[in-house]
Amino acid sequence: MKFVLLLLVPAISFAAPVHVDLPTVMMLAGANNDEIQLAKTKHTEVLAESKLAWQRFWPSLTLGAGYRRTDGNVQDIAGAVFDVSKQQYTLGPNLMIDWSPGDMYYAALAAKQRALAAEQLAEKTRRDIVMQATGRYYDLLAAEASLAIIEDDLRLTQDYEKQIGGAVDAGTAFRADLLRVKTQVSREKLAIRQHQEKRDLAAAALAETLRLPADSELRPAKADLVPVRLLDRKLGVATLISQAAQHRPEMKAAGAVNQAAVLEKDRARVAPMIPNVQAGYGFGGLGGGFNGDVSNFDDTQTMYIGLGWKIGPGGLFDKQRQIIAGAQEEATKLQAGQVKAAIGREVVEAAAKAQSAHDQISINDEAVSAAEEMVKLAKGRQASQLGLVLEYLLAREELTRARQNRVVAVVAFNKAQHDLLRATGKTGTKL
Repeated sequence: MKFVLLLLVPAISFAAPVHVDLPTVMMLAGANNDEIQLAKTKHTEVLAESKLAWQRFWPSLTLGAGYRRTDGNVQDIAGAVFDVSKQQYTLGPNLMIDWSPGDMYYAALAAKQRALAAEQLAEKTRRDIVMQATGRYYDLLAAEASLAIIEDDLRLTQDYEKQIGGAVDAGTAFRADLLRVKTQVSREKLAIRQHQEKRDLAAAALAETLRLPADSELRPAKADLVPVRLLDRKLGVATLISQAAQHRPEMKAAGAVNQAAVLEKDRARVAPMIPNVQAGYGFGGLGGGFNGDVSNFDDTQTMYIGLGWKIGPGGLFDKQRQIIAGAQEEATKLQAGQVKAAIGREVVEAAAKAQSAHDQISINDEAVSAAEEMVKLAKGRQASQLGLVLEYLLAREELTRARQNRVVAVVAFNKAQHDLLRATGKTGTKL
């Protein structure tokens, strides 16, 4: 995939225009966007914090040497004060342990859940960017298809203008009819320029999402302008909502955040009851003596171990910490409920849009067929001198409008299908 991107991006940067299809757009959106990279970086950071939380169980090791000298009065443990001149030097490693096992254990579990949440949020960001690129691609496709329809209509109208011009020269048609056709030609040229602008703006928006040069002249593949159903029509809305609750990364992230809050609550309640552990072990050499004596260097070992409980804030009987942790857990539950409700709404909206767009395609197919027959009748009446130029032009306007409406319906249907696929949390090749 990276090799394909390396070939494609320079081509888009220097060639104009370049045709891209939907799979290419989705691939570029998922691999070449800094918002996705930012989300992945955040996940990497949280994952490292999770690993660091477990590493706090490791003892610390120090290796060093020390020198200490005392001159003057000192006091012994019995209280006597006397003058002394002595020195001491040490060399060797020390292993130290300063644990709060309960606190460290629950903190590590909560950090792991936050890492899982960050991973799911990174996936959500990727899907959102791919969905944005898909929508902008279809906007570009709709603009390009509408432009092609108007250009085709302009060509036919210009041919008709030549026919009317010849009839005017032959004295079999009125000049007013020729002027009416010329006006229609100007109107269609204006519409073409407006649709060219719309196409260029859509291309710039797509290039922004794909992080390509802003002046990239992107053009869509014509083959993508067909209705494509991505989900089985037999699946009911309730089934789709159930699938979304299982597969959407937002729900998985919300579940992980809630689990982290549960562990923090347990941390506030259980961890203070587990004693803290302090231990140390050192070995090496110790030497020294009175005045400048540096003899008597020999091996030495020290060992220490102790248990303790903290009382007060952050320890036993800290009710406020437990209240805060409980409130945070309840807040995460409410947030998960909000996410679930929003996902359900998205599924219902996407399903409704998909069904509506499907019905509109059928209606527009009927409108296109009727408009095509209307044009044929008007053209026949014009040939037999029974019709008016205005009737033929109006018939062609209706046909152009019907064709454009069908393009809009097809694009809306495909966008709704991708919206529905994303709303249900489906992965696969499409997202």
